[in-house]
Amino acid sequence: MPRTPRPAWMVAVAAAELLAGAVQAAPDPLAPASDPVAIAQLVEAVSLDVMSEASVGACEDMGAASGTRMRDAWVAWRERHQIAPLRMVVARMQERTSSIPSFTRLAEPMRQRVLDDASPEQACAALARDWQAASMDVSTLYPQARGAAMALVKGKLVAPPTPLPVAPEAARGQVLLPSQIPALSAQRGRWLVISEEAAQRRLGTVYVKGRVAREINRPLHFFLVQDQGDRLAEQRVWLKFDAEPWLGREVVLRGVATSLNGDSLDLADAALVSNPSGLTPSPLPQAPLARRPVILKRVSSAPGRGLADKDLAAVVIHGEANYNNGTRWEEDVRFLLRDGSVYHRTEMPPDQLNVAASRQLEPQHWGRWRAAGRGYEMQAQDDDGRAQGDWKAEKHHAVKPWPKDTRLDGSYSQGSFTGSLVLGGTSSRRGIRFTRDGRFERSYSSMSSTGSLAATLNNTVIAGSSHGDGKGSSSTGGGNVGTAFGNVGAVSSRKQDDGASRRGRYQLSGFVLTLDYDDGHQERLLSFPVHDDSKTVYVGSASYSLDK
Repeated sequence: MPRTPRPAWMVAVAAAELLAGAVQAAPDPLAPASDPVAIAQLVEAVSLDVMSEASVGACEDMGAASGTRMRDAWVAWRERHQIAPLRMVVARMQERTSSIPSFTRLAEPMRQRVLDDASPEQACAALARDWQAASMDVSTLYPQARGAAMALVKGKLVAPPTPLPVAPEAARGQVLLPSQIPALSAQRGRWLVISEEAAQRRLGTVYVKGRVAREINRPLHFFLVQDQGDRLAEQRVWLKFDAEPWLGREVVLRGVATSLNGDSLDLADAALVSNPSGLTPSPLPQAPLARRPVILKRVSSAPGRGLADKDLAAVVIHGEANYNNGTRWEEDVRFLLRDGSVYHRTEMPPDQLNVAASRQLEPQHWGRWRAAGRGYEMQAQDDDGRAQGDWKAEKHHAVKPWPKDTRLDGSYSQGSFTGSLVLGGTSSRRGIRFTRDGRFERSYSSMSSTGSLAATLNNTVIAGSSHGDGKGSSSTGGGNVGTAFGNVGAVSSRKQDDGASRRGRYQLSGFVLTLDYDDGHQERLLSFPVHDDSKTVYVGSASYSLDK
């Protein structure tokens, strides 16, 4: 069994002491910073933690019964081997040099390995035990990792992690949960980013409680989450400091709210509350906890084992432009069943929808439908499967399936722009080309740039682009930055892969597009002609229009 973790304030002190201490074993404490073996061990130690975190997330997403026990074991392992400060140092190294790549390439394969396991419950339980074994002793596996981290900090090659202050005195006041943020916002108003001084005047000191989590795609962005079983608060307390040492732990924090709205609160000037005994729960009402998102695998069946053709009344779609923070075309696809129910999370072909599992795990994605003239009316359901709201007329129209072994000939694409011309943004395009002989090629391109405001105020233009198709992919970045000593410019580019993961053979039949890629993997996607002329085709999660 995992040992009981130490109080959060003790973890904070231990992490600070590690990076502030001296390397006693080496005559030159800075030597490991220039030793490639020591640096490699540091990166490998952190890589082990990254893969461990990915496996924890995968097991929780799979709904494994051992998920909570597994997370506790991982947190205890990180504390026992003081992994957090090592990871903080490597994160700063990644900011300084491209020689240490993003850990996404490690995390995603590990996550998929767990998700694809034939017996995920047994696999997750085994992983929880692994963290107690000698084979996961970081100090033994990577004896030079800690010395390398300390040398990098002492040699000022990376900025030292800033320890979060610890408030040892007994706190007095009311402690807020993330689910109470909407009520707090309704009571005290909303504000965008303000200074810490202004936040202190506006709301004073606030106390918040929750478990520290991070965004998967933005590993340096931490927040507090409130969860209970299969439910969690949709609101977040964003932490404006590096919360790596407390990841996965429940903490009480003191700080000021530099941003507040109905969905989130930004907590700055924070301190860890070591003695919360004097705090009382806030009397503000809590917003209902929502069901945890369910990954597609848990509601998917093998091809042909899901929703039967005889039970499917229609597949319907409606699309419209969204001009909020850019320009993009958004669509809503739903499956209408002959029993009068409607499903509106259509991320797979109908014949792979596990209806029974979906009704149990995600009832909020179901509802009722009925014909109304030439259109439809629908009624939604809440997280517990109860009817929610009145019947509502919808703009969806029914689509037809592909005739068996349909062949297309032409290039289709869809584009979007996120951001603004003034502040900067990203323009992206995705395409797919079909040929009559059954071949396909997928492509993408994107371009990001600072806006006219930065160019006008300080003569700064920074841009980046990427491109990929059946021949390969590449990325380019660079720009011009205005300084007191003139303009400074730089450009970098990188080529990668041979395009095999974006080309192959296709098959269209029914509501399914099967893509067999030249690199050996396969995708089976929801697809249909949006209209009768095949000039617009739906592929996976979006429509693609025939290029003129």
